[in-house]
Order: sequence, then C-alpha cells, then structure tokens
Amino acid sequence: MSDVLWNLGVTFFAAVAFSFILIPLSPYMVFAQAQLNDPSLAIQTMIDGLVSPTSLAFLDDNNILFLEKEGNVRLISNGVLQSEPVLQIEQVESNNERGLLGIAYDGNRVYLFFTESGAQVEGVSTEGEVRNRVYSYAWDGSSLTDPQLLLDLPSTPGTNHQGGKLKVGPDNQLYVVVGEMQREGQLQNFINGPPPDDTGVILRVNPIDGSASIDNPFVEGGEEAGRYYAYGIRNSYGFDFDPMTGKLWDAENGEDVFDEINLVEPGFNSGWKSVMGPIGSNTGVTESDLVNIPGSHYADPVFSWAESRGVTDIEFLNSSAFGSIYENGIFAGDITSGILYYFQPNAERTGMGLENDPLLNDMVADSDDELSGVTLGTGFTGISEIETGPDGNLYILTYDRENEGQGSLMKIIPSSSSEVDSSSQE
Repeated sequence: MSDVLWNLGVTFFAAVAFSFILIPLSPYMVFAQAQLNDPSLAIQTMIDGLVSPTSLAFLDDNNILFLEKEGNVRLISNGVLQSEPVLQIEQVESNNERGLLGIAYDGNRVYLFFTESGAQVEGVSTEGEVRNRVYSYAWDGSSLTDPQLLLDLPSTPGTNHQGGKLKVGPDNQLYVVVGEMQREGQLQNFINGPPPDDTGVILRVNPIDGSASIDNPFVEGGEEAGRYYAYGIRNSYGFDFDPMTGKLWDAENGEDVFDEINLVEPGFNSGWKSVMGPIGSNTGVTESDLVNIPGSHYADPVFSWAESRGVTDIEFLNSSAFGSIYENGIFAGDITSGILYYFQPNAERTGMGLENDPLLNDMVADSDDELSGVTLGTGFTGISEIETGPDGNLYILTYDRENEGQGSLMKIIPSSSSEVDSSSQE
C-alpha cells in the first residue's frame, strides 16, 4: 500500500479536541456506517471523536489507556473519557508514520513506543536526532510516572515504516516490532548490505531492562542480534499470541502487493525485501537468495492479500462471548477500506482453516470476491487496533486517514446482549 499509512497531517484545533472531553459511554448508539455480516453480533460506539488514536491497553475491568499519535496518553475510566491526559510527551515527533504508536501493560508497568526528538540518554543530549524509544512507566491510578528507558532504536532514513506495536507475551517477555524504514541491510535480505541494525525486526527482550531474553534464537549473535526474535519484516501494525498454543502471529504490510499474516516461529525470516507473499509468487527468488542468519528460517505467509489493503492489527479472541464459532479465532483489520476480517485457524493451529474453500484454498485473496469469504464487517473507515476486553467482547479503535485521523472506540458484542436493548437505558 502507500508508504504513508499514518501520514494524516492531524491539525485539530483545541476547540475540536476539547469538545470530546468527558464523553459518557453511549452503548445504545450503533455506528451509522459500520455493519457486520453476522446478525448474531452487534456494534456499539463507545466514544466518538477521538483524535488520531493508534493503540489501547486495558488496565482492569474499568480503565482503558489509549494513545493519540501526537503524544497524549488518555484514560477512559468507567466509560468516561477523562479531560486531562495521564501523560503528555512533549518531544514526540509525529511526522508521517512516526509518533506515539504502541502501548502494553503487564499488571506492573506500562510500556510505550514513540518517536522522540531532542532526547537525552544518561545526561548526553541528542538534540537534532530523532529516535524510536521504548519506555516503561509506573501507573499510580491517575498518571504515568517513573519513566525508564528500555530500548533506543533507529527512526531513519524514512519517516515511514516505524512499526511500533508491542505486547507482553505469555512468557512474560516484551515483544516489539520495528519497521525497516527503507533500509537495505542484511536484515532486509541484502546479502552484501550493512550488518544488523535493529530495523525490520521483532525484538524479544526482558521487560525490566530491555536486555535480550535468554533463550532468543540469535542470542549467540551478540548483544544486538541477541534481542531479535524475527527479521525480514517490512512493516507491521499488529501482532498477537495464540491463546491455545502461545505462538506469535503477525500482520505485515506489503508495498503495493501482498499484505500478509504470518505464524512467527523463533528465528523467522519474513523475506523482505526479496519476498512478499508466497515465495513462489516472486519470480526467480529462492530461499538461497535470502540472508540466512544461523538459526533462521523462512516460511510462507499463512494468508496473503494479493493487493495491499493496509492490514493493521490482528487479534485472537480469547473469549467464549460470541460462541464457539469465534472462540480463539482470528480477527484482523485494515486502514484503507475499514474492513474487519475473520479467520478460523486450521485444526493444528498452524495456518488458516480454508483448505476446503474453492476460492481461498491457496491462502491468497486475489479479488474482492475472494475476500468476501473472510470479511465479517465493513464501513469502519480504518482500523488501528483490535483487542479483546476483560468482558470478553471485541474492542476496535477506528482511524479515518481521510478525515484528519478522527476515530472512535467501538465494541462488538452479541446482538442478544441486554447492552443493546434501549429499553434498559436509564
């Protein structure tokens, strides 16, 4: 897709921004455009009028933190958007796809990924430099305090392809995706390119100090390579862990062809810049043409979009709220069309259960007609985040790149739920 996924030039005036302060939960208002193909499910607009929302994290049953790309961390408490940010990061560089991009919470610390300018490290000024940084913070119930720098990462030469999503895995390690930023090094499968430089990778690190996790696939490769879990990643805006196997899956953007969903085993080489989509779709390319770091392996995507749609987040629904058909299934969204996709994994949970689909049994969607088989919802304008809530329902951040990044927090629930029965409204 276009290299400018988050390049929205968000320029909301203060009056617009503050017009959405203290918006109460409105569970009875159905979003006018978004619709689902399954009548057993319904959509609620929880809060509308958000400004360039990129990611969210649940603190507990009643509190949600979400990020505004320009540098604010906002709190929704008991369904109310609080008037003041819990953290304002003054030195966020938000040009193009840079900004405040990722958040995770492990019950102890909150982790943020953002592009920082003019920062200091151990008292040494980096004025003029722009770096991607991962910090951890303490949550005191009303604000984020005690920032601790965990990772200092590149952000150049391109202002796009920053990556930025992060999660704490079931192994209690911190996973961070970093885009390739238009670099052409060994991590982008240029055999004679510059050595590994923390771009185009998924990092797996100790959340306490950012050091390499002890059993990483390249831990023998030195301090830098030892943090890598996967490489050859063009750019990713979402990943998740299968709640039944603990394995990592990611969504990856193609340039203009072949967005992907991948099963990311330790040491995975996704193939960029030599390969997007199945390797057989890339004329004349074989695995021997890739940079094969000892301990690495290439694997084809488990699903591909032949035409890039700007696929963003991926989420396993670790919940029985929607019934057995959706339990532990895979939801994905895109930023271009605002489509919500749904996939049922195969029996082995190593790929998609589409073997008997006459149009998609090659695991590549070549047309809109083929995509209809995995399309659950449309009209979301653009999707930046999908998360399973503590209540077992599916929460979606929308992001309208055609309208200055305006967005909403939406929720998908069973249509039989009393929450959509207007007669129960007080």
